[in-house]
Amino acid sequence: MKWLIHTVLALIMIAVIGVIVFRQKSVLPPSVMGEYTAPSLISDEAWRQSIAEDPTAHGYGAYEILQKRNSDVAIEEGLRDLTSEDAYVWVNAAAYVGSRGHSEAIPFLIKALRHTAWRSDDERVDLLQQLTKQSFGSDFEQWRKWYESQSDAIELDWESSLGHSPRVSKSHREPDAAGQPATRSESK
Repeated sequence: MKWLIHTVLALIMIAVIGVIVFRQKSVLPPSVMGEYTAPSLISDEAWRQSIAEDPTAHGYGAYEILQKRNSDVAIEEGLRDLTSEDAYVWVNAAAYVGSRGHSEAIPFLIKALRHTAWRSDDERVDLLQQLTKQSFGSDFEQWRKWYESQSDAIELDWESSLGHSPRVSKSHREPDAAGQPATRSESK
């Protein structure tokens, strides 16, 4: 019986050491499902590295996870991904970078008010209000006009890479090969 207790204790110790090594060294690649199964088991650095290597692999969820953790570890990658042509990479990067207080996200958060992912509008508006001290609700046109009146405004394509069903009037959308309205990134 004593050997059984020692064996169980040894296995528990091995498991604890394994978790610590896994957490610190990030031996396995991160997975969003793994994050929801065992929160915080995957290190912030593992998420950053995953985003750096391929933002389309886990970037959609990884940015959200790092945002919820209030982690600044992937700011450089987030700033890079603001200009991604992938409609979901840039919108998640904008929310992450904006949540970390970086004003570079402002025009992209405004553009995101036209994005397919409308369920996140409240979060985007909150971030815009925090970053700008302005209050235009979810009115894209008012935000855009305000932003373009700023002296440090960048020129931005407000209609490309907005997802599969952007909130842009059909008269403002470019036709695709079949003559159907589409955003620029989808008409290639």
